[in-house]
Amino acid sequence: MNSATTLPDGASVAVHAPRLLGLYLLLILVAAIEAFDGLSHAPILFDDMSKIPGPGLGGSIIKTYIASHPLLALAALALATVGRLRYAIIVLGALVLVTWLNFMPSVVRHEFDFRGVSAFETPVRIIAFPLMAACAIALAARGQRLGLATVLVSIPTLYGVFAVIAFGIGVILYGF
Repeated sequence: MNSATTLPDGASVAVHAPRLLGLYLLLILVAAIEAFDGLSHAPILFDDMSKIPGPGLGGSIIKTYIASHPLLALAALALATVGRLRYAIIVLGALVLVTWLNFMPSVVRHEFDFRGVSAFETPVRIIAFPLMAACAIALAARGQRLGLATVLVSIPTLYGVFAVIAFGIGVILYGF
């Protein structure tokens, strides 16, 4: 949001609204978590490719996801760090959509699983997260409601973090 200020000599200068530090910090945190996750899976690409399930198009989608995840996450981290909020949101939204695409070979092969925990998790990961990412990308591309766009694009990553924490607590309490 820029506004113009007129100087005494008649020239006008654009004045930038104060930066939204909380949004930048949230995006940096989310991008760092995604970069760590993506980089931790990257060695799979240099290992035996038979470990990647699914021949044909499904296997290619999974390999593309493994290769693009750290690149998109590091790009989002760099953009958020240098203050390009809109672009960081768009890249993180693209990462959520690529993650959704990564789930599609399993959905096609095994269909929707609505038993147990999957009754909640499957619709969230397959339906809600891609819609939230698309909305965040649209808002960021238009430069509108960047706070909402940041929250929408951050929810999938934070959901994953909380799921890992909940699993760890469950293992601690009840054993594996």
